[in-house]
Amino acid sequence: MNMERKEFESIASALRGRIVATALGITRSEAEAEDVAQETLLKLWSMREKLDNYRSVESLAVVIARNRCIDLARRASQIQSLPADGLDISDTSLSPEHGISMDESRNETDRILSLLPESQRIVLQMKHVDGLEVSEIARLTGSNENAIRVTLSRARHRVKQIFMTMQ
Repeated sequence: MNMERKEFESIASALRGRIVATALGITRSEAEAEDVAQETLLKLWSMREKLDNYRSVESLAVVIARNRCIDLARRASQIQSLPADGLDISDTSLSPEHGISMDESRNETDRILSLLPESQRIVLQMKHVDGLEVSEIARLTGSNENAIRVTLSRARHRVKQIFMTMQ
């Protein structure tokens, strides 16, 4: 079943408090707990078509949040702050005669996107593939628009960095 946006918003709203509480208990940081909650809801959004397969979406959300907290703890020494930068990856104006080149570009784009942190990859997908506005993404994740813009900016900057190192 393909979950509708309104249904997901309802589920996300109900789960957000539990996710934040779980993450706060592990990270002891409100900011990190909020980030974990946003990332957990983004992950659930990306799984929305499969959520009916789980007995408890709440349990799934808690496991995702707990695992994300563990990942954060493991990567604490690797945290890097990327400056805001823009890169529009939504340009699909290639002509039909560029079919082979386009396939290669898609493969390369998929490879580059696979190198992004999951939350950045999902936000990019929600924005550029699903066509959601920043306000819609924020509402779906229970986050604020500024946090979504920062995530998008960091993702675009990271894509640009990866692309430039490949040249």
